[in-house]
Amino acid sequence: MDSEHWPLILIEGVLVFGGALAFGWWQLRSVKQDRARLQAQRARELEAEQQGKSTDDTPKPPPGQGH
Repeated sequence: MDSEHWPLILIEGVLVFGGALAFGWWQLRSVKQDRARLQAQRARELEAEQQGKSTDDTPKPPPGQGH
């Protein structure tokens, strides 16, 4: 190969691998944010469930059996 093409090959390689690394970082960041949102949502649901149980301690009869 001619030595005049090496700078172009090097630049192209940096762009390709840099783009792949940037895409991977972006995806990992997105997964981290999604996990944090899901954890917060589950915590809110658990808190709401605990509050609901503490205010209504009487058991409810199954449907069709209570009058």
